[in-house]
Amino acid sequence: MANCFGRNVSDTQRYYVNKLESDEKSWAWQLNRIGTLAVFVIGFCGNILCLLVLCRRRLRRNSYTQYLIALAVVDTGAILAEVISALDDLHQNEYNINLIVHTNISCKLYYYVRFIFYSMSSWIIVALAMERLVAIKFPLWSKNICTVVNARRIILMILIFTMIIQSYHFVTKGLDCSPSPLSISSSTNSCRCKTIRHGNFSKFDVNFTVYAWRLVLMTLFPLTIIITVNVLIMTKLFNEGSLLDHTNTSCNAQRKMKLVYKISRMLVIVTTVYLILHVPGSSLDVIKSIYIPVLRICNPRWQYYLHINHEIFDLLTNFNYGINFYLYIISGKHIRNELVRAFKHSSLRSKSSGRNGKNHRSSYYMSSYVHGSRYQPARYSNTPLSRRPTASSM
Repeated sequence: MANCFGRNVSDTQRYYVNKLESDEKSWAWQLNRIGTLAVFVIGFCGNILCLLVLCRRRLRRNSYTQYLIALAVVDTGAILAEVISALDDLHQNEYNINLIVHTNISCKLYYYVRFIFYSMSSWIIVALAMERLVAIKFPLWSKNICTVVNARRIILMILIFTMIIQSYHFVTKGLDCSPSPLSISSSTNSCRCKTIRHGNFSKFDVNFTVYAWRLVLMTLFPLTIIITVNVLIMTKLFNEGSLLDHTNTSCNAQRKMKLVYKISRMLVIVTTVYLILHVPGSSLDVIKSIYIPVLRICNPRWQYYLHINHEIFDLLTNFNYGINFYLYIISGKHIRNELVRAFKHSSLRSKSSGRNGKNHRSSYYMSSYVHGSRYQPARYSNTPLSRRPTASSM
């Protein structure tokens, strides 16, 4: 940025240059970090409720719930990584000291696991959209394709593929203990977990992260697949004769087909919201990375707007990791019913446990009384009535 703004600039441009080079964080930076903390609280509660509902026996037997369970797990991991980064940034901005002290190994593992969560969240959404397409367009094939075993196999394949793709972080990430250019003095040179700057590691990390991963694997491929699949699903759902094809089937089959259509509509909403919240942030991240190095544009005003919008879109991307369960509740009636059943079951179980305790005590006393009354006459069966103890003597 210093090379870009080394020439003479106007007073208006100097205003934005000072904002970009100032140590004071912008309002968008503060909004992103504080908003991430709020999203973590909301999203963590939502993902825990999602696991409690989807892991019930009624829903666990469906193939699509396997993707939703895996999505809740990786989204929880992603938002946890984001909140750790936000807390570290806020602590470092306030006290000029890192909140989390990394070692070289923990730094590499942190980035490796973090990017695995990001990648798996995107590709589980893609697999979920394709699974719904098969269930809607090919209902006869879906009995053999859309199974719980196949869903778990696909999730495992996504995990293995993501682990291989993100392994470059073990090479490019590490501790940088050089003095920070924003520090007041060179004495505050705490080590930071970031991309290694020496050699070709920095260039390789930017090219692979921005172009190969962010642009291709996280934006172009998911965007193309999800839009195409959603269009095909919606044309089937809104086709007037789609339900008429099953009028000759039994009532149970019609009920199941209507449920499949409702589930597909819910998941179309989930994948569409994912595109709305995720694609702008990824696209702006790519634009920001190529704005100066590739396009050689040195307009400080537009660079300032890029930084501000990047912080806002980054918060929207984080919001995507905690909103899925609330989308299930809003758009899926069967998920709402299952949530109500879960709470009713827990309340009934607590009441029944209290009743069982009382019944257990009363049955214990009753059984002891019956047991005593049953065997007590036998003790005095051979004794004359005059010698038997009376109630007053006992």
